[in-house]
Amino acid sequence: MSENKIIAVTNSKGGVGKTTTALNLGAALHAAGKKVLLIDNDPQGNLTAALGFTPAEQKRTLANLVLAAIDYPEDFSVHLQRAVLHTECGMDLIAANKRLADAAARLQVMQLSQYNAVGEAERSSEEVMNTVLEPLKGQYDYIIIDCGLKHELLTVNALSASDYCIIPVQSHFLASEGIPDVLEMVKAVQQKFNSKLRIAGILLTMYQSRPQLCRSVRESVGAVYGDDFHVFERPIEYSIKVAECPAAGKSIFDYAPSNAAADSYRSLAQEVLRLA
Repeated sequence: MSENKIIAVTNSKGGVGKTTTALNLGAALHAAGKKVLLIDNDPQGNLTAALGFTPAEQKRTLANLVLAAIDYPEDFSVHLQRAVLHTECGMDLIAANKRLADAAARLQVMQLSQYNAVGEAERSSEEVMNTVLEPLKGQYDYIIIDCGLKHELLTVNALSASDYCIIPVQSHFLASEGIPDVLEMVKAVQQKFNSKLRIAGILLTMYQSRPQLCRSVRESVGAVYGDDFHVFERPIEYSIKVAECPAAGKSIFDYAPSNAAADSYRSLAQEVLRLA
């Protein structure tokens, strides 16, 4: 197995295409012959649903793993074996549902009390995801984590465990305002928990090549951040087909492989494959 990489997909703004990016980047990497694990790190369970599963029906999810890692480490391996789902599209998934909010609350209690009698002095509430992912690292080429909006501790955990993060930004002026918040969080994680974390790049999504607004946003994002951060070469083209994929439980490559957005995600995957 080649050296694996863990990638968090995150932005503090909603509606920028985080879940779509996690799903289709994973599918493009899988199509390139890589073994991929997707992790749904959002209590809403959008990534789980986008892969054809009903979040509320999942009995073994990321919440089980987080809680076991904190409170029942001796049983963790049993929970881990049950939590990995094999999907029809060839990727593996660790699902999520509303129970992940309970796990986030447990992390918060752990953080507030700092360290209690369960031996938490040896680990922090921000680094539990490291424990969850450690036994999985050697099994996959790429582990991609889809982060939600709320429950900042879940996102901090994902960043603490990741090698890289990708920041999707909708190709609309106001949406790009979420970037500074993400950069601030990344910097804090780098300083406190994960010095090896790198920003793989800023990804423009829902891009329409004709409207002047999209072009101006692309230029402004490049002008403001291009010297400090990579902006992925090809924006993700806007397509109604991308919006239809989750309802079909498929990636864009299974649903509409010749679509322009599929080409965009192939281009993204090629850039990710070149990451050091």
